[in-house]
Amino acid sequence: MRCALLTSICLASLLAACAPEGSSAYVSKNLLLDSDCKADVDSDDFLAAGLYDLAAGYDWNGKRESKYCSRSYYMHLAINSNLKANANSATGRAEPNVLQITEAEIRLIDIQQQTTIELDESLPNPFRVKANITLPPSTGSDPSMGVVPIETIPAAYKSGLGDYVNEQIMAEVQIFGTTLGDVDIDFKPFSFPITLCRGCLVKCRPSGLSDSEIYGDACPDNAGADDRICLDANCPNP
Repeated sequence: MRCALLTSICLASLLAACAPEGSSAYVSKNLLLDSDCKADVDSDDFLAAGLYDLAAGYDWNGKRESKYCSRSYYMHLAINSNLKANANSATGRAEPNVLQITEAEIRLIDIQQQTTIELDESLPNPFRVKANITLPPSTGSDPSMGVVPIETIPAAYKSGLGDYVNEQIMAEVQIFGTTLGDVDIDFKPFSFPITLCRGCLVKCRPSGLSDSEIYGDACPDNAGADDRICLDANCPNP
């Protein structure tokens, strides 16, 4: 009886020791780009929701698409790793808990119906994109942090989202990574609302002004997304 009791206690202790301790890595926010088009992981400036212009840009008579205002929508996600250092110099073991981010899966969701948006067969949804960043192990109680750009809405998807102009959709992003010790780390999906418009961030390039005067404090990447305008050189000056 005593042996059975001890065995039960030992087994319970072993199972408790192996219980999950929570997520090893997670996304904390979508960062706002500064005037140099950089995303600072330590910045308090982040986006609660996105804005993306579906306008592809046209020439002056509106008949031919141009190369302007046709960029993809990117999120710049602050990621956090709680993995602790586990190297052993005495045995020559390299650090196994360096986390390498490899890709992300994106699912575009209709907010009203809470369903996956159905697109043309040539535009899969969900879809995967490559991502590339390496995070060292965390130190102390603070996580190791970094920024990973994610192509959340490729430019080719603009044609399939016309029914959602002036509406919000949801982008659900799940990041995947692997440690140098060959342990797969799947992040919990990060959901982010994005309002779609057509032409709300596109401006004709005005004459007589420098780029710095046009963009001001905004990132001058000509993206037509969030707080950044797109200057279309193919439309007439006002």
